[in-house]
Amino acid sequence: MQVAAVVGRTCRVADLAELTGQRVTQLLGAVEALLDADVLEWDGDDLRFRHEAVWSAVLAAMPGVLRDAVTADCDRLLGRRVAADRSADELTRSLALVRGALARPGAARYADDLHGLLANLLLLKGDATGARAAAERVHAASGRLADEATATRLAALALAGDRRAEGVAEAVLVGERRAEGAAEAVLAGDRRVGGVAEAVLAGDRRADGVAEAVSAGERGAAGAAVAALVLSNLKWRRGLVAESLHLARAQESRVPHWRLWQRLALADKLGSLRRLDEAHALLRATRDDLGPGERDSYGGCVDIVEAALLLVEGRLEEAAALAERGIAACRTSGVLLLNPHAHAVLAAVALRTGDVDRAAALLAETVPGHSVRSVLHDWVSLLVTARRYGPERAAAAAASTGVTAPTGVELLVAEPAAAAWLVRTATAADDPDLARRVVARAEGLAAANPAVPTVVAAAAHARALLEKDPAALAAVVHTDPWAAALARRDRADLGEPPESNQAWDTFSGVERAIARLVAEGMTNRQIATRVRLSPHTVNYHLRGLFRRLGINSRAELVRHVPAMA
Repeated sequence: MQVAAVVGRTCRVADLAELTGQRVTQLLGAVEALLDADVLEWDGDDLRFRHEAVWSAVLAAMPGVLRDAVTADCDRLLGRRVAADRSADELTRSLALVRGALARPGAARYADDLHGLLANLLLLKGDATGARAAAERVHAASGRLADEATATRLAALALAGDRRAEGVAEAVLVGERRAEGAAEAVLAGDRRVGGVAEAVLAGDRRADGVAEAVSAGERGAAGAAVAALVLSNLKWRRGLVAESLHLARAQESRVPHWRLWQRLALADKLGSLRRLDEAHALLRATRDDLGPGERDSYGGCVDIVEAALLLVEGRLEEAAALAERGIAACRTSGVLLLNPHAHAVLAAVALRTGDVDRAAALLAETVPGHSVRSVLHDWVSLLVTARRYGPERAAAAAASTGVTAPTGVELLVAEPAAAAWLVRTATAADDPDLARRVVARAEGLAAANPAVPTVVAAAAHARALLEKDPAALAAVVHTDPWAAALARRDRADLGEPPESNQAWDTFSGVERAIARLVAEGMTNRQIATRVRLSPHTVNYHLRGLFRRLGINSRAELVRHVPAMA
């Protein structure tokens, strides 16, 4: 049991046999006893500690000398296996090198550096528990290594969805000498912590003053930067947009890999708010800052975030190509944290071009639990459910996600069309209570964010749709082209005559057909097949329409397509 705990929460029976110097058959009795006692359970072909608390307790009870010796044996075993596997990704091979270095004689001199590096690599692998355990073996009390270890522990808590992450982040950002002690007390579950961390854990609004505490920390320090990022994400999920953006910008790290994740998160938020020029500029700066080695490791992650921006702009072919490039690059590097986001982009493109089965298959390819959560993935999943199974299943799925709960509003912030779509779906499913709750939540968000146009327009659209008020719908001003197109469609569904569109009247028959197919989300190649022209000719017509209308993207073209029932 102790050897299994050192290997990890999950381990292979063959590894246990090799590490204990026994045959697999000799272990069966002990394994069966631990299974019967509910200490272990089967996880496919592997053994897994049923409860994380039990696993942690077993590790904590082991003498340090024994734990270090078994860890060294584990590192040698894993290092040999990966070294022999030429198909392993770069991150897996790097992990093997670090573990091998830790197992060498004399490694104690560099133990803090190696454990810090191991923690960062495990975090990139999506192994939050392993990353935390490695970071906790960094014994430096101050300086760069201690700061990095604090950042990694906090990031690991956040990646695992551990609610203690908020209290730790608050304590780090207080910037006082006792902050680390407060953070450790939160991690230990000490309810006597008091102060900001305690207020946050209790949901006390007084904790919102953390934004002012940001400047008290050491600017650029890894721990403070990650704390600001964690809190920014939590504020965003609660619909506190201004506070979230303030925290996202307040503590840019001097450490390149933390700065990268800060910028990617901010670019994603700006894209959700349809501040696309800012988001693209930030990603360009991020690419420019990457060195050659960093470009190999993280370039795919930048591609994936940029692909989501292109999707918003209606540049479907470019979005799909960039998402696929990002997936390929991340597969090579082994950094798969954003893969669900990339698959969601591809699924959204497939859905907009009418391939519902491919969209569903793409969503199913992602494995939850070892990646950063993607709201786009949640959103496209709802759309696919509606297309495949109807509004009743989609409404039930939406309700089960807690979209109307105070802490479950991220979808309404991130997707301007979501509130109205949910009202429309709930109405079709004969669930007026869900429709009313969505509108109430959207209006609450708008009241909390009066300076955020996407949120304000989404709430007005949802209310007008709930009350079947075409005049109110006509007054909605969306900055998102797809949400604007849905508003026009909703007005047509309510029986309002289509508004006069002088630009549309100047289009030729072929141009109108192409514009309508663009509005349906088709790529140039698919449009070419439908109208029996070459993709080059379709592109020629589109460029001509762009020049005449003074626009630059397919998404803007959608504004000029009359609402279709």
